[in-house]
Amino acid sequence: MLGLRERARVALLSNIPADHADAFLAAQPWLNDLDHVAFSGRIGAAKPDPAAFRYCVVALQSAPADILFVDDREENVRAAQAVGLNGHVFRTQGELAEVVDTWLPTR
Repeated sequence: MLGLRERARVALLSNIPADHADAFLAAQPWLNDLDHVAFSGRIGAAKPDPAAFRYCVVALQSAPADILFVDDREENVRAAQAVGLNGHVFRTQGELAEVVDTWLPTR
């Protein structure tokens, strides 16, 4: 079975303020393996502001419908869906794996 990174691009949209971003990146080196990392303090918009999701669509050079946005806050998922992204409220890793497998079939 292929892993997520072998099947899709993976990005992070976080509401971290700009003055915390560098320390967070240093503490979480795995973030450097992602295709894109967007921090609200650096992009000038925070979830659930539609501008945060639009920024990611442009940065990923994708159509909104080609993005699956996952967040543990329903208001953020609803806001992403209002911009045209697919959305899922995270509850468990197993449930998320099923959603990803349904949304992104194995090639």
